Amino acid sequence: MFKEYISDENMINMAAEVARSMDPELYEKGKNYYNCGRVDWAKLFGPRIYSVVDDGKKNTVIIHINDFSKSTCTCVKKHFCEHIAAVFLHYYEPWLMSNEILSNINSTLGKKTSNENSPLQLKNQVLDIPVTEEGPVERWYEYFEREYGRLKETPKKYYQQYMEYQLDELYYSDRQFYNFIATVSVHSNNWPSLNRNLYRLHSILFFMTRLEKSTDNVSLSYMGSYQIERIEEDFMEALDSVMSVKRREKFRSFFQKAVELVRENFLREKEQLFAWIYIYRLICDTFLDSQGVVSETACLEELMRGLKENQQGYYYAALGLACLKMSAHRSDDALAVLQKLKEKRFEDMFFYLQNLAGAKEWEKLLVWLRWLDNEIKAANPVFLEGVCDYCILAAKNSQAGDEFIKLVKSWLPRSFDSYAGYLLAAGLFREWVELNISYGIYWQSINKGALRHLESREPAVLIPLYHQWAARLIEEKNRRSYREAVRLLKKLRGLYNKQKMGKEWNTFIARLASRYPRMRAFQEELRKGKLIS
Repeated sequence: MFKEYISDENMINMAAEVARSMDPELYEKGKNYYNCGRVDWAKLFGPRIYSVVDDGKKNTVIIHINDFSKSTCTCVKKHFCEHIAAVFLHYYEPWLMSNEILSNINSTLGKKTSNENSPLQLKNQVLDIPVTEEGPVERWYEYFEREYGRLKETPKKYYQQYMEYQLDELYYSDRQFYNFIATVSVHSNNWPSLNRNLYRLHSILFFMTRLEKSTDNVSLSYMGSYQIERIEEDFMEALDSVMSVKRREKFRSFFQKAVELVRENFLREKEQLFAWIYIYRLICDTFLDSQGVVSETACLEELMRGLKENQQGYYYAALGLACLKMSAHRSDDALAVLQKLKEKRFEDMFFYLQNLAGAKEWEKLLVWLRWLDNEIKAANPVFLEGVCDYCILAAKNSQAGDEFIKLVKSWLPRSFDSYAGYLLAAGLFREWVELNISYGIYWQSINKGALRHLESREPAVLIPLYHQWAARLIEEKNRRSYREAVRLLKKLRGLYNKQKMGKEWNTFIARLASRYPRMRAFQEELRKGKLIS
């Protein structure tokens, strides 16, 4: 993807070298590789581009940006091959579109040209919408809108017929996203890093919004989740790059614009393409100061008064409002907002539990957990494990520790692993054994590390558990289970001996052998294991 920056001068020099030195047929072959997506990956690192082109074999390409003639490939041609051409086009085509080249390399590749008569003349782009590092942010969005419209009308000559999609169509190539970002980012390359990062954040947010609008009344099951995730990842990277902003007053309008745009998206009455409520929580936490929180709270409260409780917008507005209440350290008010919802999804509630646990507000966390008890019992295993972790952490650090453990026990058997881990860590070994016996945990699935720990600390408590496992295996009545049973019985004998209970062991094994006199295979395995004579 065209995410890295190569200077216009370097790009022009590389294009001139391609026009001067590359065989036209190899260039066309490389162009076909590029259009067919054969460039597996490409990465700009310092003055070189490293890439792999797949033509049935993996060909490693290294392009020297400052001296294209030194570029190499692992294929038999070594230099100026079709693979080098494909990687060159991987960067050149988006750059060509973003800089509005008057004449391109395709018109001259069939001819050998000299340095004095380069085929490329770059037109200095004249912006009728000035874009500066100081904004204003509204001017940025005017420019985004114009460039977005231009890319929609890009001539189809840049892509093979089967790859041609408009930005507003259901299926789209993520190349279009990176083309847009590369185009609008040209003017910010020399800005201070903070301004540049903020500009990139807004450009990605603009594209996400337009893409979200384009899917109105469309089932998102047709959308490519991989491309969507890639865009979200880019947005998160951009957001992370501006999280340390200290001069918030100076950039207040830029932050407010981002909040307003995300709010607009999560209030849409449609299935959402991006996780807007999650993004909203992040940017509010990142961008809003106390004054901003108060203003945004008033805005959401006003919006909710105009929405019906059964509307999707109302649900997401309530989630957003509860987030703002939590930011203002008013978790009781946040709970009151959410309690008005007729239905709730636990994955949307987990954020608030996470917030309370992070703030070590254990008593309030207990109130929320009791309110969400039914939802927790049916929660996704990953979320349930997270809730159990918070409960166990609270049990160690709050006076209401027993109440948290009672909750974890009430979620059994789904909370089995978390509760078993707690018992082991707390040294409650007998309770751990009783838990495993009660739920009939099989020998094959038990945590062997836990067994070794108990054998070294309190081996006697394991005796009932080994008895149960051995009896189960014997009842399976096959040679393999008998062998496994004998293996366990040997461990059990060791536990008896550690407790100096040799007489009791002899009595037990004799009774066991006499109980199954007709099970010849079992008797043979007992003898092989030297458990009986």
